[in-house]
Amino acid sequence: MNRKILITAIPSLLLPYIALLSLALIFFSTKIELFESIMENIFQSNGLLLIGVLLLYFVVSSVLGIVFFVAGIKNGWNALSLAKTAMIVKLIQIPAYVLIFILSVLLIFTIFTIPFALLLFLVDCFSLFLSGLISVSAIINSVNQGNFKSKEVIWFIISQFIFCADVVMTIIFYRKLKRKLEISEN
Repeated sequence: MNRKILITAIPSLLLPYIALLSLALIFFSTKIELFESIMENIFQSNGLLLIGVLLLYFVVSSVLGIVFFVAGIKNGWNALSLAKTAMIVKLIQIPAYVLIFILSVLLIFTIFTIPFALLLFLVDCFSLFLSGLISVSAIINSVNQGNFKSKEVIWFIISQFIFCADVVMTIIFYRKLKRKLEISEN
């Protein structure tokens, strides 16, 4: 697997975890000493500064995700490496998605925290979009490299932007691509 591809995907991979950490800092900065120290020393106990840094991270990760997508297709990165990277990113993000889902359900029960639940949903959607770009670049490159026909991959592309289906279809796509490459080598 290409390290450059994996390293370039790190901002997309970390996005839901950074959002969860930011939320934990906001809610627990008065209860947990480590969070209090982070808020005081890094963000000067200013929640708006933390939100600003989080928004900046969203912008940077989205720009890098789009650059990753374009560079992957333009430079013809290896489809199998891209598919493996997409699979790793999506599998590593599963715990964050589970936590975000559980927190969102809990936050909906209190009227004052509903905006946080909506924000977490938007973070999930945005993270799904960025990790989907990695998968779509793998799928497009597999077509460009002659491993699949365009008609074969339409459902793989669509599924990359649907919760839960994205993980399952990424694994299926990776396995099919790997099998096709192994057969063509023999």
